[in-house]
Amino acid sequence: MRNCFFISFLFFTALLSHAQDSTFQYKTSLALAGSTAQSPFWMHANQNGAVPLNGTFVSGQWAAHKIYNAHNPRTFQWSAGAELITNYGKSGLGKSGDYFFTDLYVAGKIGPVEFLAGQKKSITGLVDTLLTSGSLAVSGNARPIPGFKISIPVFLPLGFTNDLISIKASFSDGRLGGSQITYGSTSYVPNTYFHQKSLYFRVGRPNNLFKIYTGINHQAIWGGENEISPVNHLSTLNAYWYVVSGKTLDYRKVGTHFGTIDLAGEWKGSNWNYFLYRQNIYDTGSLFKANNFIDGLNGIRIKRIKPLSKNETYFSINSFLLEVIGTQNQTNNSPLSGLAIFENGDYFNSYIYRRGWSYNGASIGTPLIPGQSLTDGDLPRNQTKFTNNNRGWVFHSGITASWLNTTFLFKGTYSRNFGTYINPFDTVKQQVSIQLSAEKKMKFLRNGSLIASFYSDIGKLYPNSSSLLLGYRKSGMFW
Repeated sequence: MRNCFFISFLFFTALLSHAQDSTFQYKTSLALAGSTAQSPFWMHANQNGAVPLNGTFVSGQWAAHKIYNAHNPRTFQWSAGAELITNYGKSGLGKSGDYFFTDLYVAGKIGPVEFLAGQKKSITGLVDTLLTSGSLAVSGNARPIPGFKISIPVFLPLGFTNDLISIKASFSDGRLGGSQITYGSTSYVPNTYFHQKSLYFRVGRPNNLFKIYTGINHQAIWGGENEISPVNHLSTLNAYWYVVSGKTLDYRKVGTHFGTIDLAGEWKGSNWNYFLYRQNIYDTGSLFKANNFIDGLNGIRIKRIKPLSKNETYFSINSFLLEVIGTQNQTNNSPLSGLAIFENGDYFNSYIYRRGWSYNGASIGTPLIPGQSLTDGDLPRNQTKFTNNNRGWVFHSGITASWLNTTFLFKGTYSRNFGTYINPFDTVKQQVSIQLSAEKKMKFLRNGSLIASFYSDIGKLYPNSSSLLLGYRKSGMFW
């Protein structure tokens, strides 16, 4: 563990010494957590794989980023970032330490187009980013996947529409590592990959009170096709084309596909901003057909526009969110080529790769569909699948508030869980997960913030657990 913190210290000191202007940012945090069992759901969910699952730990985050200068007229700019995570806690083998990078990338921007190499935290889909339960396709729950990405990262107004319509797009490929194979001519392939692309439109100028957003994202896990099914003689390049285009081979998709079709509306009032959104799921076998209109994520977020002044210390609600997520149906009314094997979905699982929709053991998509290692030990398991619970209804809420110059955050989630079509639960498993956090800046800590958080899981899906976390956080610009 001494080596972990020594490496962190050297890394952070080096970045400090090379900072030269105000586009260099830093962020540090140190937290101590104690739990009655494994880490509760909202302690580790959507944390980019940074929080240990063993419940009792010390965790440090050390980050430095060079950001783009929004006021710089140059056509070309560069950015880079690194965030090191150092964890120390108890495991099944006793005490252990771990360290790894979440962010580690370099990027360049030519006009509105960005090229990025490395790994960087991100989410995909139209959704609130602070209080959400998690975007369905890519939520920021797992560690970022290393690879290459070309994108228009912020909405770009189209001049020929008089700036009425704007676009945002991305195309990326990353490496997941080796994967165990469930169905194929081999039991293991050393290389699997993650392909992703998205295209989103905004209707409405930046200063308009009302805007409409819509778009689609497409993700796929693939790799090892020539080893899995050598009879097809499919080279890596040809397999990649099938993955990108969504073409079928022998009535099947190459790889495992998942994505959402999104629609949202935003209204900017005098005091509040209203954001209403919907993510509709499509899965392998229904890439260009309507799978169903029951499953998906529905959300509304109301956010205060005019912030409170520093002298106002009364209690104030700053934002509120409500989401309803359904994944119980999983019925394809237009199965691929009319084949019955595609009538029922199996979200986040794969009939080819045992890893399913995961990276480093954590769900790439919404954390509401967890890896079976996180669920209660009495629930049925299938060793060839990633999750044993992908059918359910979830009701999620979130609130941010302030009082006496202290900010508060609450998340509360109630779910009804049914297992999977292959391994259904004997009864509906109900689950409640909550988070209550408070953060206050302290002048005597050089304007750093003290954090206190309480988490709890109560129900039949996860082991019952409660946890208290205390921490310190500081961020700012390098000088």
